[in-house]
Amino acid sequence: MRVLTVENVKKVEALANESGISYLQLMENAGSYCARVIRKTYANTEKRNVLIICGKGKNGGDGYVIARKLHENGYNVTVMLTMGLPVDNISAEMLSRVRALDIPVVNFDEQGSTDILFNRSQLIVDCIFGVGFHGEPDVTTASVINKINSSSATVVSIDIPSGLEGDSGKVNDKSVVADMTIAVLTLKPVHVLKPSIENCGKVVLAPIGIPDKCFGKVPASLFTMNTDEIKAFFTRRDAMSHKGTYGTVLVIGGSYEMPNAVYFASQGAVNSGAGLVKVAFPAVMYSAIAPKTYEQTLVPLESNKAGRISQNAIKRLEKELKKCSCVLIGCGMGTDDDTKAVTQFVIENSEVPIIIDADGINCLKGNIDLIDKAKAPVVLTPHPKEMSRIADVSVEEIQENRGAVVGSFTKAHNATLVLKGASTLVGCTEYDDMYVNSSGNPGMATGGSGDVLSGVIASFVTQGMDVFRSAIAGVYVHGLAGDDVTRKYSMMGNTPSLILKELPLTLGKIE
Repeated sequence: MRVLTVENVKKVEALANESGISYLQLMENAGSYCARVIRKTYANTEKRNVLIICGKGKNGGDGYVIARKLHENGYNVTVMLTMGLPVDNISAEMLSRVRALDIPVVNFDEQGSTDILFNRSQLIVDCIFGVGFHGEPDVTTASVINKINSSSATVVSIDIPSGLEGDSGKVNDKSVVADMTIAVLTLKPVHVLKPSIENCGKVVLAPIGIPDKCFGKVPASLFTMNTDEIKAFFTRRDAMSHKGTYGTVLVIGGSYEMPNAVYFASQGAVNSGAGLVKVAFPAVMYSAIAPKTYEQTLVPLESNKAGRISQNAIKRLEKELKKCSCVLIGCGMGTDDDTKAVTQFVIENSEVPIIIDADGINCLKGNIDLIDKAKAPVVLTPHPKEMSRIADVSVEEIQENRGAVVGSFTKAHNATLVLKGASTLVGCTEYDDMYVNSSGNPGMATGGSGDVLSGVIASFVTQGMDVFRSAIAGVYVHGLAGDDVTRKYSMMGNTPSLILKELPLTLGKIE
């Protein structure tokens, strides 16, 4: 599903206007559709007292249309102005139509005389700010927003919850927390990024009659997907298939200090359908991993003094690289001269796709250009701290503008990048499109969860899926499994082991 920036939304609306659909008609369509959504959503309730709170811009104009339509359908509607009269002619026209129906129109009173309206309202429709808002609300508007959030009424925001910014996932304590947000025309970044998505509540899309040809002239660069869309990435298994049909994943990593990371990664690959999974690890951790890995083939390697993979194991790895369909390197591997040498060898010599996670990424600090020498596609799966190391950008800067960081990196390097965290982003060098994940929850913020994810991505690659799609599908399926775990158990009790257990059941929704 396309996600448009505020600038591109304006371009689409301008193209629609040029094609003969006036801005006034677009506002009429938007308000009418939003009113219809409100009526249908709350048809079987007693929510008939509606307070529509309008700002001075076009978002307020949508509110005037909603007021008129709900009034015509028997609702008790009051319109509240927060910043005085509208500043644009179209919204002013819509307000005049409201006044013609004798719908009460009042000004917000900071002294409290309008508090009775907040107290008696069963539905509050938030039309204060639209997607073009930036910064923080002024003192008066912040007071209105506080009263909205303190009210017992159900809150519906039109386009975005007021106080948020259309192109950002940022939130502040002066923004509306809605029960439902009706996204006009298309989704915007605020509707799909975290934590802003939490303020949106249920998001409903409101098409407003703009033809597809207008969208075609303003291509989206950000997408999100649902389960049905992810299903299209997968093909039904052939009745005559065998384990070789679904490839071999080679997982390289682990260390004396962190023996379980490669278990989580390799088991993630097993539980998501890889034909065969091999685990290459320092022999010193054999007794720690062997009792757990029932379905994997073990490849113990020479260890160095620190209990990590020695570069003396490169000859053995060279043989294993020729027998696999995808290689995953880095989980729990540690960083020293030996593991850096092993990482460099794999990147320079593998002829099959390479997934680089955790310490594999850390081994590239100061040497990230190495991935541009790879013979095969490369996927990097950093969390923000790891991204900071290879991009030489602070974690704060990364979190402030995750999309820009992903876009900049994939333009500079030949790779698919999975920037993990809330609203995981997937971008690649080949396409301008960027994917924002819609599944997953904070309960998954535990050690080992990322190892499972890298294993799932490697599994999808080795089964023949395109690398970029494998990253998108892997992130979504992994998050969906985490959501299922939270639903069945709890958010605090969400663990990598439970995600592994849930993966086969989650894939049942995809097959």
